[in-house]
Amino acid sequence: MDYVKSGNGKMPLISLLAILSISLTINLPGLAVSPMLSKLHHLFHSSELESQLVTSLPNLIMFPVVLIAGKIATPSRQTAVLAIGLLTFLLGGVGCFFAESMVTLIILGCIVGVGCGLVVPIAAGAISEWFGGQARQSDLGLKSTTSNAMVIIANLYVGWVVAYSWHAAFAVYLIPIIPLCLLPFMTQKYIKSKRIVNQTPTAQTSSDSDNNVFHFQGKVSLRMLIMLILLYLILTYATTSISYYAPFIMDHFKMNTTQIGVVTAMYYLMCSVTGAMVGKLKRLFGPQVLFICLGLCAAGLLTIGFTHNFIIYLIASAVTGFGYGIIQPIIYNKTTYIAPSRKAGTTYFGYVLSANYVAIMLVPFVDGGARHLFGSTSPGFEFVFSGVVVIGLLIWGLIERKNYVFAVNPASPAPTPAEEVKG
Repeated sequence: MDYVKSGNGKMPLISLLAILSISLTINLPGLAVSPMLSKLHHLFHSSELESQLVTSLPNLIMFPVVLIAGKIATPSRQTAVLAIGLLTFLLGGVGCFFAESMVTLIILGCIVGVGCGLVVPIAAGAISEWFGGQARQSDLGLKSTTSNAMVIIANLYVGWVVAYSWHAAFAVYLIPIIPLCLLPFMTQKYIKSKRIVNQTPTAQTSSDSDNNVFHFQGKVSLRMLIMLILLYLILTYATTSISYYAPFIMDHFKMNTTQIGVVTAMYYLMCSVTGAMVGKLKRLFGPQVLFICLGLCAAGLLTIGFTHNFIIYLIASAVTGFGYGIIQPIIYNKTTYIAPSRKAGTTYFGYVLSANYVAIMLVPFVDGGARHLFGSTSPGFEFVFSGVVVIGLLIWGLIERKNYVFAVNPASPAPTPAEEVKG
């Protein structure tokens, strides 16, 4: 049997692959079919907002479900919750093949959202539970890479196939079949019987033990959690403009669905690449990595808002994805240490990851309100507004630069005892 390092011993490679396969599903509701929003808009003669509900409502449904799953997905119930979630996702996805109205698509999308919401905290919580130290940081980066890579494939596929059959685009919602097949390899019983645990603690393993030496506690933990949620929510809201509005701005400038799929896929491609290399990129950019990445996200969004050229859109989308792709696994890893203990990790991941889906749901409503407030008629308004929002995040980060939420130590993902006291 092949093994991989777990930070405190070794884990079966098949178990790591099984856990990572959960992440194939977590970004799919709504976002996977975003390149076809303009197609649905014309097909059903719906408003822009009605088309966007196919993306936003599943994520609204996911918000409370993710919170509930974070609470109920204890080690003894984890497999059952995961199986129910994946089967529910698959059921909603199959139904989309037979939908003939926008209302039906929205309802089935919500069913998909319920299923996905049940598995989201487990996708990150299982890594936090079984891995520690640098291995955990690396695997959380791979989790980000896996989820974003799936959206790349889905966007390219949907952008191509929707020209022939919009029903066929929903084949991407059949992905839960993969983690369902691998489910036996990620059960508590299987992993405990097959893993190899170091008998002699090392410096790395001791820093990730179940004692609270490197975990924030009490009010400090709660304050850090709120800050991390706000950072993730606002940044995700801003960068999701690419999935929501690229189809409409590119359609406005007479670009086809294949080009739309390529631009949105480029964003997720860069998220995937940087997620897999987050450790090296942290060392390259140093302690200022978060601020550099926020600056890149703002620059990419503003560029899309002020231009209307396919190649420029492609580059700007890549720049935005590069920045977001580094920040995302950093946020995941900080969640592990902000939680009072490793056992509380799944619950805290439920809180943090729910921000992702709230952000996706809020996009059309916040941007629509902002457009009305400013009376703008520019097709790129949403990108400009989102870029300004990220600049606001950058300013906040610079003010709080000594706080663990924004401070990054390239040498270690964990806070030191001194940082814990200061927090």
